This record gives sequence, structure tokens and C-alpha cells, in this order.
Amino acid sequence: MLDAFGGAQEAWEARDTAEFRLAAGEAAALRAQQLAPEQYHPLVMRCDDLGVRILPFDDPDYPLAFSRIPDMPLVLYCTGDPLWLNEPGAVGIVGSRKPTEYGLNAAADIGGELAQSGALIVSGLADGLDSAGHRAAVKNNCPTIAVMGVPIDRTYPAANVVLRHKIEQKGCVISEYPPRSEGVGPNGFLQRNRLIAALSSALLVVEAQEKSGTMSTVSHAERYGKPVFAVPGSIYSPNSAGTNGLLRDGRARAVCSAADLLGPLGLHRQSAAAVTAKQPEPLSENERKVLSCIGPQPLGIEELCVRSGLPTAMLLGTLMKLELSGRVLCMPGKRYVIK
Repeated sequence: MLDAFGGAQEAWEARDTAEFRLAAGEAAALRAQQLAPEQYHPLVMRCDDLGVRILPFDDPDYPLAFSRIPDMPLVLYCTGDPLWLNEPGAVGIVGSRKPTEYGLNAAADIGGELAQSGALIVSGLADGLDSAGHRAAVKNNCPTIAVMGVPIDRTYPAANVVLRHKIEQKGCVISEYPPRSEGVGPNGFLQRNRLIAALSSALLVVEAQEKSGTMSTVSHAERYGKPVFAVPGSIYSPNSAGTNGLLRDGRARAVCSAADLLGPLGLHRQSAAAVTAKQPEPLSENERKVLSCIGPQPLGIEELCVRSGLPTAMLLGTLMKLELSGRVLCMPGKRYVIK
């Protein structure tokens, strides 16, 4: 509908037309005609009372990474600082909800080193290795992003309420489900996996069984062109069957320490003071325009000029800023890709 009418406002204003019915279908068009802005006032007030920020897809703080996936959420709900959602160098850390001691230690050690090197840890706030990844960042006073599969006013598991509060102090928590949403169910966790993959510059699987929800996150990362890494495990451990399988099949690169990830991400170990002092930087309008045009496939200056609508000189200046901030990578032949 956004493509058909050029934007949300235009689609809303056309909801009574034949063109809208043709594009949306009769059932959806009928539902749209029955909607009124006043219906959403209680939700807006509820979010305000809870300290929840509503991020529609055209909000300056909405993560540009989501605009590159076909089923992006049109609205996000956020607690904490949403500016972190567009920071470069995010690493998704995922794995089993019932990890071994080996897996917990690996997540803590590698996650801690990554956080100390300026990587932004992204995970799902679930039991097990998700929580271990977040705790590694929090322990080092570093930002981390939690992508939840439940409504924004819930914390699941409830035991992670304290961890969530710590995440909100230095990073942020997001969900595509508004407060008091009903009927989300287990599918919400599978749905959020695509967002973890989209938000991450690279995905690290610490421990996972051969058939698990973690593997859906891997599939999303592969589809989005994100590099996948895995921690090797014991051939006798069912919890490492998935990670070892990824390595065996060439779907992931082995990580035995954070150094194996830092090089591909263009990161390096920083001083503790530099890491804890790091603050998210808002994107300018031109930076958002250019970033929205760039993906995993290299694009040249001429095509970026056409897509962004910026003059060449302004585009080059914007690309230089994005390259210096670590958001894009300049390939041979002055062709740019998202980093």
C-alpha cells in the first residue's frame, strides 16, 4: 500500500477509493474505512504513561536496517534510547535457551570482548544465551539492544526485569507489539528473529541444537546477506550440533575469540573509558537518504545520485561521513555497500 500510494498519509486519504479497494482487497479496504484516528488515542496515552516511544517507519529514529527487509514492521515500540538503533557495528548474539556451562562462558567472554571493542550487542532477552549476551555488555557498561517477541509492556521471562532495566539505562528495548497486545503467542519469538538478523551487521551463534529457533535467525541473516559466525563445540554435545553443522556446511565462520569477529567488522579493542563514553549520534536527513539507498550489493556514485536525489558533491560529502562513522564501506571502483 505504501508503494501503491507513495506513503501512509496518501494511502489513508485514498481509503474510500476504488484504487484502494483494488490494491488492498475488499476485506482490508472495509476495515480501513471503519478506522478513525481517535481509536488510537488511548494507545498513544498508554505508551506515554509507560515511557514507551512509538516509532513509525518514517520516524528519524526508526532503524534503517528494517526498511531493507520485505516484511518490515510499520511501527515499533521502544523503551530506552532509540538512537542506538541506527548505530553501526551491531553483532547479534543468539543461541540455546538451555545452554551448557561452556556456552555461557563463551557468550560471556566473547560478548564482553566485543562490547569492549565497540560492538553493539543485539539479542532477544530470552533465557540462556540471549541473556548472557546482554549481560556481557551490561557488565562492561556498554550499550545493548533487546528485540522482544512479546508486547513492549511485558518482560519475558519475568526474571529478566532487572536486566531489562539495566539495558534501558545504556541501550534500548524494542518490540513490534504495542502494550496490552493479545494473541501474540510463540510466533512472536520467531517473528522477532528476523529483526535481530536485520539489525545485526554480523550474527554470532554460540550454541544451538540442529533444529531450533536459533536456526531461523540464521536463515534470516543469510537471506539479508549478513555474515554468520559460530562457536565450535563438542561433537558429543547436542547443544553444539547446530553450530558444528553450520561450520561443516560452510554456512558460518568459526569464532574462537572476539578477535575472529573484530577484523571482519572493522573493529579493534578500545580503552574502557572510550567504550563507556560512547554515545549514539543522530543521522542527518542526507545521511538517512543515502543509507536507505545502500544495501549489501555495491552501488556506484551515479546510481546513488539517482536513488538519493542528491547532487554529486553533496552525495560525496555524505558518503565520506558515513564511511568515517563506520556505516558504509567503499569498495574498489568507488562502489559502496552497507557495513
